Amino acid sequence: MSNIDEQIRDALTKEDQKLINEITNSAGLFELVGLTFKGRQAWLNYWIYFLALVVFVAFVYFVIQYLGTTDIKSSLNWALLIIGCGFTYTILEIIGWQQIQKAELIREIKRLEMRIMLASEKNQR
Repeated sequence: MSNIDEQIRDALTKEDQKLINEITNSAGLFELVGLTFKGRQAWLNYWIYFLALVVFVAFVYFVIQYLGTTDIKSSLNWALLIIGCGFTYTILEIIGWQQIQKAELIREIKRLEMRIMLASEKNQR
């Protein structure tokens, strides 16, 4: 790192330095999932994952009931419920992954903003 970069980092407040260090590190999967549970839309992610858990439990129950049936009509009814749970669970997981991608995109935008800010401060000095 050059001398000017060190001077810029020293001039920043402790809060700015913490943000820079936090943003410059790349996030792993679990950190990105954790980011989705912060902010104004955290309630949406709690709701999505709660619904996914309920649908998964229903799926397991329906499979157990399906395996215990002896007549065709009952087994077809349970099979339709299993398929419906599969579709619902897939949709909920897709929405969950979209929220993770959104959090990652916001993180990258903040990283670019910090780099632009540091570059503009460097050019001003």
